[in-house]
Amino acid sequence: MTGGQQPIPPAISVRQRRVTVPLAGIMPTRKAAWACHPLILILAACLLAGCAAMPDERRATFGIDFRLPTAAAEKPSAIVFFVDGVNREVFDRLLAAGKLPNLQKYFVDRGLYAERCIANVPGVTLPNQTSFVTGLFIGRHGITGINWFDRNRLMTRNYEEVNQKNTLDGDYLAPTIFERLPDATTMSLFFQAHRGAAKFVENWTSAGPPFFFGWYGFVDRISLWRFDLVAEVARAQGEFPAFVICYLLSPDMEAYRRGVSSDAYAQALEHSDAQIGRILRDLEAAGRLERTIIALASDHGMTDVKRHWEIEKFLRGELRLAVSGEGWADDIPFEDRLHYYQKFTCVVTGSGDRYAAVSLRKPPASVEVKNAGAALAPNWLARPSAEDLRAYPARDGRRVDLLARLRDAEAVDLLAYKTGPDTVRLVTKKGVAEATRTGAGGRRFRLATVEGDDPLGYAATVPAEMLDGSAHDDREWLAATAGSPYPDLIPQIVVYFDAERAGDILVFAAPGWDFRNHNKAGHGGVRPEEMFTVLLLAGPGVPHERRTQALRAVDALPTILELLGRPVPTDIDGRSLLGK
Repeated sequence: MTGGQQPIPPAISVRQRRVTVPLAGIMPTRKAAWACHPLILILAACLLAGCAAMPDERRATFGIDFRLPTAAAEKPSAIVFFVDGVNREVFDRLLAAGKLPNLQKYFVDRGLYAERCIANVPGVTLPNQTSFVTGLFIGRHGITGINWFDRNRLMTRNYEEVNQKNTLDGDYLAPTIFERLPDATTMSLFFQAHRGAAKFVENWTSAGPPFFFGWYGFVDRISLWRFDLVAEVARAQGEFPAFVICYLLSPDMEAYRRGVSSDAYAQALEHSDAQIGRILRDLEAAGRLERTIIALASDHGMTDVKRHWEIEKFLRGELRLAVSGEGWADDIPFEDRLHYYQKFTCVVTGSGDRYAAVSLRKPPASVEVKNAGAALAPNWLARPSAEDLRAYPARDGRRVDLLARLRDAEAVDLLAYKTGPDTVRLVTKKGVAEATRTGAGGRRFRLATVEGDDPLGYAATVPAEMLDGSAHDDREWLAATAGSPYPDLIPQIVVYFDAERAGDILVFAAPGWDFRNHNKAGHGGVRPEEMFTVLLLAGPGVPHERRTQALRAVDALPTILELLGRPVPTDIDGRSLLGK
């Protein structure tokens, strides 16, 4: 799932009432007020009772009839099951133990299993959903988080809030797979990045009450039951929709609540296997399975969290920065947003708990500043320089080395900040490295050590010739760093800072830590546990193999398009896995 926050009561603002509810691809930070209505609670109890009275959830099918009423010319079709927060190590262990029999039977035994599929930086849900349907790195489609700050428009977007949830598809311009199939019927079930889909099913009313009570498996069963609408559309049109994607959230939510190492998390993955199996058996009974491309994908991995460090409190309290409180969106008049954000020099956004984007106003040029505060800083249009970050004005008049103070915090693993149009500095406790994009086409990158000895721990696994400042293709970096502490970081971090909404400092949490205060697991960091996830494909045209070489989650889009017999775009970051 997305943000890593557990529900709390709805926030009430003098400006407007903001309520957050369970949405496609988004986890609420607050319990919606309507969910506390007695009638809704009674209805939810009845729904749960009805579910509990059902036979074993591993029963054969949902009973959905996918048969078409008359014979029709068959066209290729694809179904994606998008499961939130799949830890690859736990997944592989369960698969080997026979605990995921449906995924084994319908995917692994029939198609392609990618052992090392890498998510996008940062590894949180909606940016990675958008990457999945566009085939682009996050810095290229611009959805940099579940929430982000736009310094040009002076607004903070938060897709977890009801009044902003459906703004996602208007916040990126890259074409989606739905838009690349304009002549076909496409459907999105509970999957929030869906611009261009012929049909979007949100499950607001039906999924809200069970989500409120933490019945996450029930929410997923509701989402999968919506395949009855897929069957209905197929019967009405006389052909199966060309592309259907369905979002499941239970593993992510159980990880937050109990931890990745918990039995509850493993059981959530087993539940996903059982429920997906019900749909696949329905397809099989209708004779559609052998004619349908099926995929299992995820947005990011997850890792256990034992210790918490609230970065916003650190910046506001210990470093004495003027950090904003709540974010103001573009439904607030610009004049009001201007007045509000002029009071601050720092905005912190982030989700998944293990990364934070810190946006800063450029400070005054003079070093001799007393009572340095927001009123003395220029407007938000100017970004701070690297020198500014090393001597940033606090509210008490001091100049603070933000990079050093953040680097030295025990909870911090790595910092990234931009020093030029194509250059990003990477700071760890072992030193400083510099990643640079070079050459025509923007696909070649070089890495050099600026301070310290092997700051990224690459020397043990990455060829020496790639660590001397020479340029290499982004796919070479993918392959070379897949076994390192920071897989695929070099090209992805440089591209992240291409986004206008990128923070000035990107902060990633150390293993075992997060930047909030309560969850038992998190994601968004750049360690293998979070960056590696799963990708399985099966169906007509899919090679039957266990692929060991590293690939990217963005490779799914061009692969599915090729399997559907559609043109594969050349201006995306993903590459087809079919090897043609």
